[in-house]
Amino acid sequence: MRAKIKKDFFVKTIAGESVLIGGGEQIDFSQMLILNDTAAFMVKELQAAPATAAELAEKTAAAYDVSPDRARADAEELLEELARLGVTEADGR
Repeated sequence: MRAKIKKDFFVKTIAGESVLIGGGEQIDFSQMLILNDTAAFMVKELQAAPATAAELAEKTAAAYDVSPDRARADAEELLEELARLGVTEADGR
């Protein structure tokens, strides 16, 4: 299943850190997520287009010096955490 970031969430750079926050009614500053570079890359990819963990892993492995297996594990972990926090939604395409 492809996931996408809900429209009210965005990544901002605050004090040199990439931070995922919700806008509008979603804003909860106690729930802001500080993202490392690869997580920020994956979130931005999910904002641009829905993707599976495998698709995210492929793009991440190509963009960073990381093995496909490691990229896949990181993508799966990130997607699980974002879903748990209500940041993503399924895309039926």
